[in-house]
Amino acid sequence: MGFYKILVPLDGSELAEAALPPALAFAEALSADVVLLRVAVPLAIKLDPFLYQSVIDRGEMVAETYLSSIQSRPLFSSVCLEGEIVVGKAAESIIDYAQKNEIDLIVMSSHGRSGISRWVYGSVADKILYHATCATAVIHPQVETIPFTHKRILVPLDGSPLAECALKPALKLAQAVSAELILLRVTFMPLIPPGPVPGWPGTEVVMDEDEQEAEAYLQRVRDSLPDTPIQLHVHISTSSVAESIIDMADELQVDLIVMSSHGRSGLSRWVFGSETEKTLRGAHCTTLVIR
Repeated sequence: MGFYKILVPLDGSELAEAALPPALAFAEALSADVVLLRVAVPLAIKLDPFLYQSVIDRGEMVAETYLSSIQSRPLFSSVCLEGEIVVGKAAESIIDYAQKNEIDLIVMSSHGRSGISRWVYGSVADKILYHATCATAVIHPQVETIPFTHKRILVPLDGSPLAECALKPALKLAQAVSAELILLRVTFMPLIPPGPVPGWPGTEVVMDEDEQEAEAYLQRVRDSLPDTPIQLHVHISTSSVAESIIDMADELQVDLIVMSSHGRSGLSRWVFGSETEKTLRGAHCTTLVIR
């Protein structure tokens, strides 16, 4: 998987612009081009056609001025940058543009605890995460650390091929910026029977077996990866999935989590869509969701 073209959707707010520094970090690491997409949402009220078109034209002029001001910032002097304007509903326009223009990665802000966006930002980000066909990086505006600051990338795994789809792009990113790659295998806490059960070996025995299985799995994953000079670490956690991922990312000062989303086909031991969503909402760093 290559990331050659990165899309940053903007609505003119500071909240949306929080995605710009991380997008630049991805672009510089991957030698990718960046497209700034300004979506002008049409009026919801009915107007005289001539007046309506005048309002749209005025909106496009304002959008062009806004994009020009973004493009002129020294921040983007090192990357190939272009600006585009589309008129339509925010999420649908972003998804449609990405599909028609071979976008490999969308980088956008999530809604924060504070801050105002012209879009209802949470719902727009959610729709893009569910329906975009390319990878999506979700930025938390309240987090100041941008990707590759600490150069630690975390990949959560559950033992399924679906989760392992995140390995290849994570490895590519780690190699590009000489980052550490951390593989996390989360095992389940076994259900403890309320009373004596014939044949039950005991909770500690079951947990030990799960940990041994997790260690063997992570070793197989390590052996399957191509030889690389990057540092590779493995960790095992027994807790709730999203909580384990978030806590491990905080403990190790991870600045990027790379994980798979649920797909149209394929099964995961986790309900992968829901765990991805919980991680996105609770993580204190950028999360890259792979399709």
